[in-house]
Amino acid sequence: MTDVVVILFRRTVVNGVRRRIIRDVSIIGSAAPCNRFLMIGRRVGPAARCLLNNGFQRVLSRDNVLVFIRVR
Repeated sequence: MTDVVVILFRRTVVNGVRRRIIRDVSIIGSAAPCNRFLMIGRRVGPAARCLLNNGFQRVLSRDNVLVFIRVR
């Protein structure tokens, strides 16, 4: 089974710090145990780290889109 997570994000500057904020998320299959990080308005970094630490590979990083895939 293959799990796919697509994260759409926007870039913002808060107090001079550049951040990527989740704008939308699509999940095909499962994103466990990272679901708590994959919420609109949350930062991309912790979500991406969780996915990578749990067997996902980043297969696309373009403009404001990240795509992660995990084969189980």
